Amino acid sequence: MFKFRNKGVFLLAFTIGILASGCTVQTKETAQEAVVETRVINTAQGETEIPANPQRVIVTYCLGDALALGVKPVATYDVKGTAYEKELEGIPVWEKFEAEQLIAYEPDLFIVVNQEQYDIASKIAPTILLPFREQSMEERVRFMGDILNKQEEAALALKEFNKKLESTRAALAGKNILEKTFSIIEGGGNSGIWVYGDKYGRGGDLLYNSLGFHAPEIVEKEIIAGEQYREVSMEVIGDYIGDYIIIAWGLNELDGNRIWESLPAVKKGNVISVDFNLFFYNDIYSSNVQLDYLMNALLKAQE
Repeated sequence: MFKFRNKGVFLLAFTIGILASGCTVQTKETAQEAVVETRVINTAQGETEIPANPQRVIVTYCLGDALALGVKPVATYDVKGTAYEKELEGIPVWEKFEAEQLIAYEPDLFIVVNQEQYDIASKIAPTILLPFREQSMEERVRFMGDILNKQEEAALALKEFNKKLESTRAALAGKNILEKTFSIIEGGGNSGIWVYGDKYGRGGDLLYNSLGFHAPEIVEKEIIAGEQYREVSMEVIGDYIGDYIIIAWGLNELDGNRIWESLPAVKKGNVISVDFNLFFYNDIYSSNVQLDYLMNALLKAQE
């Protein structure tokens, strides 16, 4: 049998063994701590495994929904002019949605708006493709709450927004406005005008779905229930224009246009010009700000 002849050597070997054992245990414990808890949610792409409590999120559309739930992204697109511009001061802004730049933000979850973004993001971290055109605001906010594990916050945000909608409807009901028809457009000069539906930003979801206003029949049947936007020639624009006009861009280009100035809504001064960037998104955060804007504009139009 092998024997240690030097007690010092034996003690040194014993000490090294203990230290090595301790290091092994510590390494295992550290590895266990590094394990991230996950959960599986159902999405348009099937079951997707995501972090149980995402900490470093990137959202490319309906970012205001995440903000309303108390979640700020680790990086963002250019939010200048949006309802949440000040909310995101100091947050890094990516120039292009490309893998090389996105990896640097170390995201643990992406929420994206189209297949092109999904193909890029899903190679970096778990990714959810948001089917925003198929969802109502309530469905989308609750879905966002499920993704971010902020279900209670989502319920509260919806409750407060619906309460605000009720008070707005009550105020407008006394002004004989709720039964009026509305059109959402962008000017295109003498060549034509773009008309929008309820799922293409510009206040459409807020106006038609949340507040419950109607559009002219052709807009409801062919645009809201169809393609969501259409360029219309000036010769037939009157068919697409309601009692009120919400215009997000191009009003100056229509000055002096004979057909435009002959429209009843224009003659009555029922044209509400809105800020393009402020009204571009239809998330619940933006909709809260847009609601105040529209309320004030509609009441002012009655003076």
